[in-house]
Amino acid sequence: MADIERRLRRARYINALFPMDRIVFRDRANPLETLSPLEDRERYRVFLQTILFLVNMLNLERATERSCSLPPLISTLAALHFLATGTHHIVTAGLHVLSRSSVCRAVSEFTDSVCRHLNDFVFFSNIENVQWTVQKQFYNIAGAY
Repeated sequence: MADIERRLRRARYINALFPMDRIVFRDRANPLETLSPLEDRERYRVFLQTILFLVNMLNLERATERSCSLPPLISTLAALHFLATGTHHIVTAGLHVLSRSSVCRAVSEFTDSVCRHLNDFVFFSNIENVQWTVQKQFYNIAGAY
């Protein structure tokens, strides 16, 4: 029993010397609730309905081994802000209270998901005709294929 008490005192002494930081969960509030529609358009370059459509269509929910993953809405907003403004990851991270690596992952997943859905929204009437037109334009400029 005395051995257990001695170990507890030693553990308390070590904890007093080297206090551990507590885990802080960041506020993942919806920024769209505080912004006006005009501010949404200015910050993300798309309308609120388009943002919500993208969140539902892209399904950016990801499994994580940690306790608190990045919500799809915040991930989409971070990617849209980065793409709309052309800033560095650190600026977008500061705006959305994220880490730079989270912004990088969000942008990467967002662009990959958009590319997977590209054929649903972009259509070429006749690809051979488009290719021939482009070749003809290059020939007119450079004089060779």
